[in-house]
Amino acid sequence: MVTVGRLAPQKGLDLLCDAASSLLGRPGLTWLVAGDGPLEAAVRDRVGAEGLPVRLLGRREDVADLMAAADVVVSTARWEGQPLGIQEALALGSAVVATDVGGTAEVTGDAAVLVGTDGEEIGRAVAALLDDPDARAALSARARTRAAQLPDLEVTLDQLEGVYRRTGTRAAPGAAGRVGYS
Repeated sequence: MVTVGRLAPQKGLDLLCDAASSLLGRPGLTWLVAGDGPLEAAVRDRVGAEGLPVRLLGRREDVADLMAAADVVVSTARWEGQPLGIQEALALGSAVVATDVGGTAEVTGDAAVLVGTDGEEIGRAVAALLDDPDARAALSARARTRAAQLPDLEVTLDQLEGVYRRTGTRAAPGAAGRVGYS
């Protein structure tokens, strides 16, 4: 599995760790987390203390490659606006499990498994996809179809930057450079 995002409270890293804990004992399971942020040390400490199958990768420039190679892309966000990382995962044809928060359902339609903000529920959804290659393949096909219906990432970012300009607000760090997610 792969999760991409800023290691901050809104990304539900406690839920990620709870879900990883519920998956302990599954052979060969690795959950890669790409990103950095203020909760990095706390997450690293919990992963080590509980022996969770989670690897923190830090900030990466190859998130598309990581998502494309994953069996499942997971978002454990507790709140979300426009989930750009999920939109990119759909465009890559990734099987996605995501918490049903903010604009996630509007972006994914039926192309992701949406769950509540509960670590065990996230873990069960991930396990079900890992155990069913046909379900992952069907979800992947729906993801590509859904992504084709959405504005591409460049258009979405341009629209967001336009809103920032019109409101006099500064764009989020990384938006202009198209690097990273928050």
